Amino acid sequence: MKRTFTRLLIPTVLVAGLISFAIPQSSAAFTKPDPNATITLGLDLEPTSLDLTGTAGAPIPQVLLDNVYESLVRITDKGVIVPNLAKSYTISTDGTVYTFKLATAKFHDGAAFTSADVVWSYERVTAADSTNPFKAQFGNVVSITAPNASTAVVTLKNRDNSFLFNLTGQVGVVLKKGATNLAATANGTGPYVFSKWNRGSSITLERNDKYRGVKGRAKTVVFKYIADPNALNNAFLSGQVDVLTTVQAPEILKTFASDNRFKVIEGSTNAEVTMSMNNDNKYLSNPKVRLAIREAIDHKALIKTAWSGYGKAIGSFVPPTDPWFEDLTGLAPYNVANSKALLAAAGYANGFKLTLEVPPIGYATASSEFIQASLKKVGIAVTINPVGWGEWIDRVFIKGEYDMTIVAHVEPHDLAIYGNKDYYFHYNNTQVQGWLKAADEAATDAERIALLKKVGRQLAVDSASDWLFLLPNTQVVTNKISRIPASSLGMSYFVAPIVKTK
Repeated sequence: MKRTFTRLLIPTVLVAGLISFAIPQSSAAFTKPDPNATITLGLDLEPTSLDLTGTAGAPIPQVLLDNVYESLVRITDKGVIVPNLAKSYTISTDGTVYTFKLATAKFHDGAAFTSADVVWSYERVTAADSTNPFKAQFGNVVSITAPNASTAVVTLKNRDNSFLFNLTGQVGVVLKKGATNLAATANGTGPYVFSKWNRGSSITLERNDKYRGVKGRAKTVVFKYIADPNALNNAFLSGQVDVLTTVQAPEILKTFASDNRFKVIEGSTNAEVTMSMNNDNKYLSNPKVRLAIREAIDHKALIKTAWSGYGKAIGSFVPPTDPWFEDLTGLAPYNVANSKALLAAAGYANGFKLTLEVPPIGYATASSEFIQASLKKVGIAVTINPVGWGEWIDRVFIKGEYDMTIVAHVEPHDLAIYGNKDYYFHYNNTQVQGWLKAADEAATDAERIALLKKVGRQLAVDSASDWLFLLPNTQVVTNKISRIPASSLGMSYFVAPIVKTK
């Protein structure tokens, strides 16, 4: 028997309710929305490319996924998978055949969306010469076929419980067949049309008034990029920005909260601020050394010092919103004496030197000096090396040439990256790899959750990395803005429901 999933035709207010909204208690709730409004979002990280099929990193899907490009399914802010370019889908009893009935849609250039676009887009991912950074997520795909123009079928080798979820991300994006120049422009099917990219400044989207579904509430949405936290805050205070989508200087939140012109919104994220330790490094290949480093850091004090007390200690690479979360902070408690003993047992009683690569993002720069001082107490001399994002992606992420680095991994349900020995962590545990594979093929949710709990715990036992804290989703909006997405559990910043009053 097949399981069938269909998109329901429901009122606009319920569609908006699929996202966890925070509505400021201000005149915004009582004055008329402006359908011709321009909403300017303030962000800190600008994409280096618009090609979300060839470049990893959060900034690209943040602006393009669900807004400009769409997949067959999407994930709501509550973590629920719903139909999107597929109006319905069925899954075979053995979990290996996915049949998608496609919605009637058009690309922004006017071309009709058909199953041929799905086949071309997904075969582009699985091709031998594919450079898609998420190609491994389609590693279980046997074929993508199109029985007719409105049906697409994906067949897998084995049951894959992550497949549908993976489709909600970058790997599942459907491009127009034959699409080119993806790095500089975008032609999708979503509620907003890519308008222009002023490199070093902003990306502008315009409402797609021909969209098949619920139209965007604002006519124009500008993603404005300001890397310096103080400059971003000043832009907000001066009215250049309507929404601070990220607060990189959390110490200023008290100021915003006490001003009735603004509303501070707190929500959840998947963003584990991770201090990656290169498991191929001479010193860091030893799990005793990695544990010693973790126990040398007072994570509660780190959160207070680096992020003004916002954030949560987690102890492994699983956010509390995942069903397989366990609080594993007790496996590496703050203990300087034991940290020194572990280093001595590993043969490094006199310490050694490491370099910490720090990309230009608030949580990383704010944490780096605290970590440097903490490790100095146990004899590890840390050199802080600030790096730009271009160098970080090329040398650290792609080539894996580093000792330690700090970055927040924001992708949902991304525990499986620790099963890839070639990923920049260079963590290689065959037992973990086996559990991850078994979890993907598990016949029941209970079995899958139990296996993923084992993975999370083993990562903590091995000290595969150090997970400094979980970032909160803290935003600030003006009192003209409402229906802002409070939580960030997917990869996109979905702008269609956001309202600005006149």
